[in-house]
Amino acid sequence: FIVAGTMWYGSATTPIELFGPTRYQWDQGYFQQEIDRRVRSGLAENLSLSEAWSKIPEKLAFYDYIGNNPAKGGLFRAGAMDNGDGIAVGWLGHPIFKDKKGHELFVRRMPTFFETFPVVLVDEEGIVKADVPFRRAESKYSVEQVGVTVEFYGGELDGVSFGDPAIVKKYARRAQLGEIFELDRATLKSDGVFRSSPRGWFTFGHAT
Repeated sequence: FIVAGTMWYGSATTPIELFGPTRYQWDQGYFQQEIDRRVRSGLAENLSLSEAWSKIPEKLAFYDYIGNNPAKGGLFRAGAMDNGDGIAVGWLGHPIFKDKKGHELFVRRMPTFFETFPVVLVDEEGIVKADVPFRRAESKYSVEQVGVTVEFYGGELDGVSFGDPAIVKKYARRAQLGEIFELDRATLKSDGVFRSSPRGWFTFGHAT
């Protein structure tokens, strides 16, 4: 039981390089904050936003993806993570969303124990400014109405921007899951459904 605890909660003897992040690092936005700190540090050194994001290691960005959360997916979905998410091919870059007035919007991230979650974009004060509505007839904050655009910094799409609402909504949905990666699902016939990580399987095996 003790080894299960040290694995699940994390310790010096269970490094994330071997077993992946803990769920608490997703819950607390640990990697998101570390990435933000590095970007701010780069901007303070007079780097451009693109240059600052390009200095973020892909491994660090990958840790800030919900698929690496050991509590995501459930233990009754047998198999390796690659059978679910697919094989991570490359980081597309960090998406920054803005409304038509140029105000930056932030996609609210999916909590650990949700399978689906509404797409909501908030401003820096946490006030909802845009969403992907369930009922278009009643919408006030839809991507189309608010005029949301997205631009990528770092990664494969560095410097690319999109204004087409369908594409913006696609990337907003993916931004709910953290940093956006290109995932190869064809090679292993991955089903797109999350699996737990080695950290989760170890904990399960030693706690039962």
